[in-house]
Parts: sequence; C-alpha cells; structure tokens
Amino acid sequence: MPKPNIFLDYGGLIFNYDFNTRTLFRAHNLAREHLDKKGFNLDLDAISSAHDKAIKAYLEARRDGTEWHMDKIMGLMLRNLGIHSPDLVSRMSTLYKLNDHDSAPKGNAKEILTDLAQDRRLGIISNLPHDALVHELKRYGMRDLFDTVTVSYQVGVRKPHPAIYLEAMRRAKVKPSDSVFVSHEDTEVKGAEAVGMEGVLTDSLEEMVGVK
Repeated sequence: MPKPNIFLDYGGLIFNYDFNTRTLFRAHNLAREHLDKKGFNLDLDAISSAHDKAIKAYLEARRDGTEWHMDKIMGLMLRNLGIHSPDLVSRMSTLYKLNDHDSAPKGNAKEILTDLAQDRRLGIISNLPHDALVHELKRYGMRDLFDTVTVSYQVGVRKPHPAIYLEAMRRAKVKPSDSVFVSHEDTEVKGAEAVGMEGVLTDSLEEMVGVK
C-alpha cells in the first residue's frame, strides 16, 4: 500500500525566517534606489511610512483568514507615496519579497527531507503573500524535494482555512485519507484534520522523524 503524501509547513519548520528592522531597512533602501532611478526622489522615512501603512491594511485584512498577493501590498504602498505605476508594483514586489527578510534551512532539514523524499511524495503548504520560498528552496538545492508547493496568496486564504489544504491535495492528486500535514502550529494542524487529513504537531523535523 502506498505511503501517504506528507505536506509540511514552511517557515519555522523547514526554514528559519528572520524579519527585523535591519532586513526591512535593506529592502527600503533598495526600493529608494530604484524609485530614484525612475525619477521619484523620496527619502527612507517616506518609504518606510508608506510601507507601514500598507502592511497595517494587509494585517487588518488577514483577520478573517484572507490572503493578499504581494502586488496588492506594494500597489498600496506606492499609492501611499502618490505613485501609480503597474510596472513599479511588480518591481517593488520582487525587491521586498527577496530582501525584507533573511532565511536559511533549519538544522538538518535538507538531510531529513532528502531521506523522506526517497519513498514519500512531499509538498509544502505555506502562509505567504509571495513566492520567495521557491527562490529560497532553489538557492539551497531543495526545490526538487517537493512535488507541490501551495502558497496562501495563490488561494486567497490562509491556513487554517479549508480551501488551502484542499487546493494542495488537488494539485498533488491525492485524497485526504492519503495525506498527512505537519506543522509546529496547533491551529494549522487542526485545520488539516478538519478536512480529513492526518495532522502531526511537532516542534521540528528532527522530532517528527525521531532524530536525537
């Protein structure tokens, strides 16, 4: 009998995310430099304020489980600056999603997942407004370990909303009874169980596979 698909959370389980004032300043500065080249002479305080207002609106919208695409956040930021340019929206999205945080695989994540992928189909289900995780997985040679990557911005809702788990299984062409979801977040595990998946709550991949 085939072993069930394993779907995993991303941030906090597979990768460490470090989002702080330093990384955000880095993204703001890159944005300032690019906007300056396009003829918009803005200081960092103005960019930071416009970004803060956009993020505040984004977080407010998230209260009911809704997820925005990064372009929507960046479009709002630019409008806060009085700038209306679809081309700049795309460029700002790229700058911020790749530079507003640092990331690296957790512990023995690559080795553990490489072993699991030998006889299991793996997938990711992640809450993010962008696809930076794909770039990060490629950077560390881990993208090919996963058959499917399902991100909340693609679905329009965040875990634990049922739709994101159902979409992940649809992409993997598997049934809930053949699916396991693993996360360090209790609410996310309960969301998976609510649609019929097996849920595994764990603090780490090492704990999941019994590595001491």
